[in-house]
Amino acid sequence: MIIAIHQPNYLPYLGFFDKMLKADHFIILDDAQFSKGDFHNRNRINTIAGPKWLTIPVKGSFIPIKDIVINNDHLFSGMKWTEYHLKLIKDNYLKTKFFKILFIRLEEIYKKEYKKLLEVNLAIIFLLKELFEIKTPVSLSSELGLKSSATQRLIDICNYFSAKTYISGKSGLDYMDISLFEKNNIEVLIQDFNHPVYKQRFNHFEKNLSSIDAFFNAGNILE
Repeated sequence: MIIAIHQPNYLPYLGFFDKMLKADHFIILDDAQFSKGDFHNRNRINTIAGPKWLTIPVKGSFIPIKDIVINNDHLFSGMKWTEYHLKLIKDNYLKTKFFKILFIRLEEIYKKEYKKLLEVNLAIIFLLKELFEIKTPVSLSSELGLKSSATQRLIDICNYFSAKTYISGKSGLDYMDISLFEKNNIEVLIQDFNHPVYKQRFNHFEKNLSSIDAFFNAGNILE
C-alpha cells in the first residue's frame, strides 16, 4: 500500500494530482493548520499580462484548514469572489481547446455559495480528479480520529492504512523526521514530478500554475 498526503489547496497545481495518481490511497490533510500566504486559499492562472493570483477571502488563521470560514462579504472590483474568479477564468481561457469541458463544470461550482474554504476546495479537487481520470481512493485526515502531530501524524496515517510506502514532496525532507519512518519500516519515496510543457494560450510558458491551466489547454495531460 502506497500512501500520499497533501493539504487541500485551492485550484491545486499538477503535482498535487500527480502525487494522487501514484498513490494507492490519497489523504487530504484537512486538519492541518491554515497558513496565510500558502496555497490553501489561493493559486495562479495565466493571463495575457502573465500569472495572476486568484485568492479566496477568508476569516481567521492559526486554526485547522477545515475550520476556515470564507469572507463572502469581501468584494473584488465590486463582485463576489466567486463571480470575480469565474470571470477571470472565462476571460483568459475562453479560446482554449478544452474550455467547454471544464468551464461548464467549474461554473456549477462557482455559482454556489460556500461557508467554509474546505467545501469549495474539495469540490474543485474532486472535479479535477474526475477529469484527470484518477481512480485513487481519497480520505480526509480529520475522519481518521488521529491525535498526533508533525512526522508522527504521517506515520500514524500510514499505519492506519497498513501502508509500507509513503510518497513525500521534495520539501518534506525539510521538516520530516526520516528516522521515524525507518523505525516503523515505512519506505519514503520522494515525488519526482517533472512539470510537463504544453502549448498555452499566451506565448511565454509558465509552469506550476493551477492545473486548470493544463486542462484548459491540453486536456488530460496526466494520462
